[in-house]
Amino acid sequence: MAAGERRGIITAWDEVAEDFSAKRRRPWPSLSDLGSCKGERVLDLGAGAGRNTAEFVKQGAENVVAADISAKMLGIIMRTASARTGVVDVVRCDAVHLPFRSDTFSAVALIALIHHIPKKSNRLTATKEAYRVAAPGGRVLVTAWARGQLRFAKKIPSMLKRRLKGGEFGDACIEWGKKAQRFYHLFTKKELEETVMDAGFRIERSHGERIRSRLFNENWVVLGYKTPDRRGA
Repeated sequence: MAAGERRGIITAWDEVAEDFSAKRRRPWPSLSDLGSCKGERVLDLGAGAGRNTAEFVKQGAENVVAADISAKMLGIIMRTASARTGVVDVVRCDAVHLPFRSDTFSAVALIALIHHIPKKSNRLTATKEAYRVAAPGGRVLVTAWARGQLRFAKKIPSMLKRRLKGGEFGDACIEWGKKAQRFYHLFTKKELEETVMDAGFRIERSHGERIRSRLFNENWVVLGYKTPDRRGA
């Protein structure tokens, strides 16, 4: 990822961290797809303010590594009750360059992370990194915002404009109040499945997720696994 893109992402998330934490307290609904993580070592990649980290601790995970690019988000995690259990390790890093050994985690969660990474090549690299650090037989859960939502219809002209300028269709900037513009790549279901498979994972299941909408899938959810006979990249 280019240095300028990285700085922009860090700045945006640092600016919204406190407000985001106050408004996003519940664990992601589809986290249940990953199954129980009791006694496991878990990587919460793109942990944000730690709402899913707290759920892994609640499940009885042996160790949870909360990794994020935003220092302010990680600072919020360090103030939580979860961090005081001794189970949570907080690591600041970029998802495309993970500072972990291969074959380490029995469960890896990329919840609402991959759609914030610019460029298809970077998103694939991040998913390949998740594959590398997953233990043989380990599970991965990847979620991303779905493109075909009515609320994004007004973004189509700007997405077309980005595409004509060499970007990817599906790229959009979504406002967080007046604080920041956050980059998103809005996915199709097929696109997310292909990203997970191209990284090396086998897909166990994939589905749409509706949280507020009754008509449109708001997220795509893919559960995959690293075959037991594979190690490293």
